[in-house]
Amino acid sequence: MGLFGKSSLPGHPAVEQTIGSWHFRQCGEASWRNASTSTNGNQVHLDLLENGDISDPFIDMNEKSVQWVGENDWEYQTTFDVSDAASACLTHEMHFDGLDTFCAAALNGTEILRSDNMFRGYVVDVTKHIKEKDNELVLVFKSALKKGRELEKKNGVRFCSNGETSRVHVRKAQYHYGWDWGPLLMTCGPWKPVRLVSFSAGKFLDFFPRCSVDSDLKATINFEVEVEVSGTSTVFVDIFAPTGEIIDTVEQKIKKSGVANFKYKLKNPKLWYPKGYGEQSRYRFSARLVDGNNFLLDTKDKLIGLRRAELVQEKVADEKGLSFYFRINNIPVYCAGSNWIPAHSFTCKLTEKDYKEWMQLVDEGNQNMVRVWGGGIYEYDWLYEECDKRGILVWQDFMFGCAVYPGDKEFVQNVKEEVEYQVKRLRQFCSIVIYAGNNEDYQVAESLGIRWDSNDSKKNYSKTEFPARTLYEVVFPKLVSSLTDVAYHKGSPYSPGHNIPTSDQTVGDLHQWNVWHGSQEKYQDWYKLGGRFVSEFGMLAFPNVKTIDKYVTTDKDKYPQSEVMDHHNKSDGFERRLALYVMENFHVQDMRLKNWVYITQLMQSECLAYAYRCWRRNWGRDGKRASGGALVWQTNDCWPVTSWAIIDFFRVPKLAYYAVKRESQPLALGIYRNEVRIANEGEPDLSKQTPYHDYAAREYYVDIWGVNSSLFEFQGVLRVEIYDSESGNLVKKLNDKNVLLAANQTTEIISRLHLPDFKQVVLAKLVGQDGNIAFKAGDWPQPLKYIRWPEDTKIDVLVAEDGIVKITANKLVKGVELITDSKLNDNGFDLYPNETHVVLAPGIKAGEKIEINYLK
Repeated sequence: MGLFGKSSLPGHPAVEQTIGSWHFRQCGEASWRNASTSTNGNQVHLDLLENGDISDPFIDMNEKSVQWVGENDWEYQTTFDVSDAASACLTHEMHFDGLDTFCAAALNGTEILRSDNMFRGYVVDVTKHIKEKDNELVLVFKSALKKGRELEKKNGVRFCSNGETSRVHVRKAQYHYGWDWGPLLMTCGPWKPVRLVSFSAGKFLDFFPRCSVDSDLKATINFEVEVEVSGTSTVFVDIFAPTGEIIDTVEQKIKKSGVANFKYKLKNPKLWYPKGYGEQSRYRFSARLVDGNNFLLDTKDKLIGLRRAELVQEKVADEKGLSFYFRINNIPVYCAGSNWIPAHSFTCKLTEKDYKEWMQLVDEGNQNMVRVWGGGIYEYDWLYEECDKRGILVWQDFMFGCAVYPGDKEFVQNVKEEVEYQVKRLRQFCSIVIYAGNNEDYQVAESLGIRWDSNDSKKNYSKTEFPARTLYEVVFPKLVSSLTDVAYHKGSPYSPGHNIPTSDQTVGDLHQWNVWHGSQEKYQDWYKLGGRFVSEFGMLAFPNVKTIDKYVTTDKDKYPQSEVMDHHNKSDGFERRLALYVMENFHVQDMRLKNWVYITQLMQSECLAYAYRCWRRNWGRDGKRASGGALVWQTNDCWPVTSWAIIDFFRVPKLAYYAVKRESQPLALGIYRNEVRIANEGEPDLSKQTPYHDYAAREYYVDIWGVNSSLFEFQGVLRVEIYDSESGNLVKKLNDKNVLLAANQTTEIISRLHLPDFKQVVLAKLVGQDGNIAFKAGDWPQPLKYIRWPEDTKIDVLVAEDGIVKITANKLVKGVELITDSKLNDNGFDLYPNETHVVLAPGIKAGEKIEINYLK
């Protein structure tokens, strides 16, 4: 008999039902409002917006008018009946997958839970409190702002950049407090589903096929099982091949402790590979828990890719320091990708479809890694599932960012449970190849002058100036190694070794912000600023004009310096920095919004292209991997904003998206222009002291190299043409040069090719044995503002057939932008005289006219 007197079959299997139909109100109000019916969870701002109680905080400056929401307490209420299937069960548990953040939960008038961590899942046995009908569940959410300030008053003020200092005491998405690209929107609510899980004789607590692939690429599965049962039980696991057929079934009796560990050697495994290196094969493991009478109690399914993932930190030939790159199934992989932030301030708005479309853009942009940044959330399964499917590697931060966090016993225990919960949740995703302890916390400690000895191996740092080392150096590595086979890195950035600063370019990963922030170097000097793995760098640009139209509602505010436009740019000092990089490089003809959007996007595009090109050259070869990857800041936005994103909030790519895509192709050419100062004997060198009075002659040379990230060598021909930038005339054409680009390495092709004139443009083409151009690269005189563009430039744009755009020009043209709502496979490209550039645009019809923009 079940709890409510209903008969059930022996061994009645576990049953799950989602609790929904929420109502909500501000604490102290008498009446309830209907909350949204999202199955993804609820957040109070979205529910208020749906009821018409607030204006959309993403529009104009409405963000300011909704600050009262985060300063108040809110409650959610629902009633539910136990389903017929669940009512036949003996035990009932309430599973809270995500409560944001300080919540008291009461079932039928009895408090069953107090939560204080947005990132933890909570399970409560409610068997004694539940009824068959008319159950009332009430969730009371205290203001995280006010609770955080109380904790700060009790435990002390600690430094943070971005947001108010109280955030460090609160286990809540840190970007909710505002960031230099995001609004201050302190939401709350049951942001993930609430579920009733009911069972009688037993259920799975955990089931994980822990896959180990050795250096010979042989695979062993260690099944880790934990159950809650009354009596004897057995687990059966059906193993399905990536093609779908069943390979084998294994069984194991469960010990009285409820734990079982058993191994299985998989013959001839089909491994999972990153995109471009093999298939994304995954095995399905279907587990059944049965009792002593062979009645089914519970089931679990895991879809897992088998791969060997290593973080390689070894000597780099002829250089100081150590490498930092990933090797998957014994294949070194250069990581070209971006940093992912939450795609919405209110993540309950996001759907599986949103994540599919976002990751499709990442995939089509030739990116093979995303870094889930530490100031956001542990992402929904949808993101990781898409990365598994597409072969996109994931760098996963733990959720700590830009601060000095506490290390007291209570805080550490709370975080320990959070990280254990999240690593267990995420470890099924084979795309995750590294966990990092935090975002920039070691860098913040350095900036504050906090001193510590990295060789100090004490287990508790709570009484030091840097107490969170207990988490980053003791708790996290132990949890990661015990639960997964994934590499752990203490932070991002972090430099391994004895007291090596995070700015070191020869070890660990690097956040390189001396372009834009810091010393504000010229972006043409990225080659001097690289590191072993640059996990952050970037450049700011305005979003698409049509995107701006969606959040700026008044025409009089649609100019670059309007108050509304400034409100949608949270970067400190952005006016000066943006003006610096634009004015340093481009001839600005006017400041009207359309032109300013274009020029900032082109500047961002040029800037990021330089970085990817320079650093990818250092991929080198085995034993000399001086650069293992570059991840641009950032992929996306959480609201409509001017930011460093290469794709705006509405998933409209900026021109930089296409530049990154071009530079990250598996087969690529790079060109770098060297300037050599020619001084007469005895003449003083004024180039550093007074550079604008240094009139010594210069000579210019270019180096040309190829990068082949594929596993196959490339044989072809290099063709080099030199043009005069102002007339567009061909000045020189070099003889074809036979080239062989070895697999998975960099090949230097031409060194110190002399250019007679500074204002010459170099075009290099890599032509395959089939006669087709495999890659085309251009090098232009810098800064571009010095070029006098010809007035007789003619550009023809022809849509001769559906979905195919052909563009030709009679002169050299820089930065051609096709202005269309249709999806494009390229944009922001350069044109060379009498060559046809083809763009695929599936939504464009034959004969359609397309507006263009280009640098003038």
